[in-house]
Amino acid sequence: MDGFKNIEIKNFRGIDHLKIDDFSRVNVFLGQNNSGKSTVLEAIALALGMSNPDMPQAVNSLRSRKSFSNFIDLKYLFYNLDTSTPPEITMEQADSSVRHLKLELTYVFDEQAEPTNEPLQQTGAVKYVNTLEMNFGISSSASRQHYKSWLRVNPQGIVVNRKSAEGYMESLRGWLISADLMSNNLVNDLTELFKRNQKDIIISLLGLFDSRITGIEILNDDVYIKFEGVSEMLPYRMTGDGLRRYLNIVACAANSMTTIIMLDEIDNGLHYSSYKKLWEAIFALATKTNKQVFVTTHSKETLYKLNEMLEDNPNYQKELRLYTIEKTLMKGIQAYKYTYEGLSGACENDIEIRSIL
Repeated sequence: MDGFKNIEIKNFRGIDHLKIDDFSRVNVFLGQNNSGKSTVLEAIALALGMSNPDMPQAVNSLRSRKSFSNFIDLKYLFYNLDTSTPPEITMEQADSSVRHLKLELTYVFDEQAEPTNEPLQQTGAVKYVNTLEMNFGISSSASRQHYKSWLRVNPQGIVVNRKSAEGYMESLRGWLISADLMSNNLVNDLTELFKRNQKDIIISLLGLFDSRITGIEILNDDVYIKFEGVSEMLPYRMTGDGLRRYLNIVACAANSMTTIIMLDEIDNGLHYSSYKKLWEAIFALATKTNKQVFVTTHSKETLYKLNEMLEDNPNYQKELRLYTIEKTLMKGIQAYKYTYEGLSGACENDIEIRSIL
């Protein structure tokens, strides 16, 4: 399996320091509201997009539910809003190589100059932070490679210059599906599947969700769904919340071009009767396409349906890891790991594992 073994996060959003080890194929993050579950997904997304200087603003846009995030909003990526302490994300990959990313907000006087960490130059004008630097690298036992991407803005926050790292080609492709019910990538996922003559896979998965669904098409860059007994196809945006959420997830999971999927609040918009079907689809598609999945949830019913699905499909049991993210008084933020056996025991004895406090 391609993907990641572990992650270490420092000074990112509400996380001062957190290490999570022993990732498997499907990894579920549990925890109370504002515990850091979504932040972990965002850290993974940044590590996957570490060569793209637009990625931090894109991550902020997903959280704020806005189409564009202002440059000044980048301060919210820094722990306690302290922009002098850079966020750092380190992840070990399946091949034991390690990728590391450090984000820095700096000031550069010369608009043509490369970003530097030299002291701010004095000018007659008011100084302002105008540059985001993404310093990153990949190291292995045989080599260490370091790169830098950056973008620069004017006093109004409009990007005036950007540069992606030369000589770096990303080998992993990830997609973060936010808690919103719509996805900007659905058409791309379906197009990729249709090109590979895999439309039947999506139709069969949709049929499990709603037996009345008999077809799906992309028309005028929009997705239309055929329901038995309805005279014309319906735009998927006009269907129910649950179907839209389910389709976004299974289309992304079925797309073999995507290596890593991050699903925030997987149960959002879904009726509890759909949870088991969705879990089975995720595990089956992730196994078939050699994909790694990261999920957040705070729904007890979701966990019980996950346990039921794994009881029926024992071949998937070793592919699961659960992590309860908890903010403790003595040790700060911590991740407590469970395997399938821990989940099964908790469900059987009605033990709360979404929080240990």
